[in-house]
Amino acid sequence: MNFDRDWLDDARRYYINIVGKYGVQVQNVLKKAAGLPIGMICPLHGPIWRQDLAYFIGKHDTWSSYRPEEEGVLVIYGSIYGHTASAAEKMAAALADRGVKGIAMYDASHTDASQLVAECFRYSHIVLASSTYNAGIFTPIENLLHDLKAHNWQNRTVAIIENGTWAAQSGKAMRTLLEEMKNITILGEDLSLKSAMKETQVEDLEFLANLIIANLHNEQ
Repeated sequence: MNFDRDWLDDARRYYINIVGKYGVQVQNVLKKAAGLPIGMICPLHGPIWRQDLAYFIGKHDTWSSYRPEEEGVLVIYGSIYGHTASAAEKMAAALADRGVKGIAMYDASHTDASQLVAECFRYSHIVLASSTYNAGIFTPIENLLHDLKAHNWQNRTVAIIENGTWAAQSGKAMRTLLEEMKNITILGEDLSLKSAMKETQVEDLEFLANLIIANLHNEQ
């Protein structure tokens, strides 16, 4: 079978959402298992491994040590009227125009939370874009951040886009939650929008995109 094509996303999603919080314990098990002559892996869930065992064990080592699986940029947005979604799309386009290959984008309002959490563990750099809602974070993004904290998410670089017509507060609230997590680097200033992004803010978006790319290159 083609495991990467047919099974890897589900394997990652299962591990992260069930065991992601317990990285220290998994690392301890992997250290004990390293001295064993393993000939076959027979999971309770998923296919039996008879070859390439180091590959699959290596995936669990990466996930449980909270290292990014891929050097790339994940863009997740929570948009009420579509303006925040448009800004997120512009950010993804700016990154692609500058040569970034590994880009993924999700609408938090229409994507299962378990998939979003798994993808945040997968990528090294994340752009979070949220409308302001009740003087805070739009609910799907707020819920995601609480999920990430519960799963002990760490060692990532984040850029923030906030939106709020008369009192943008989502950026500050996102920073507060991110600062409660371990080793999260927040790049630059938040890109702050009032409804639709203005032409005068294109330069600000491109500046933030360049910060992400510079940091991405430093990590590689």
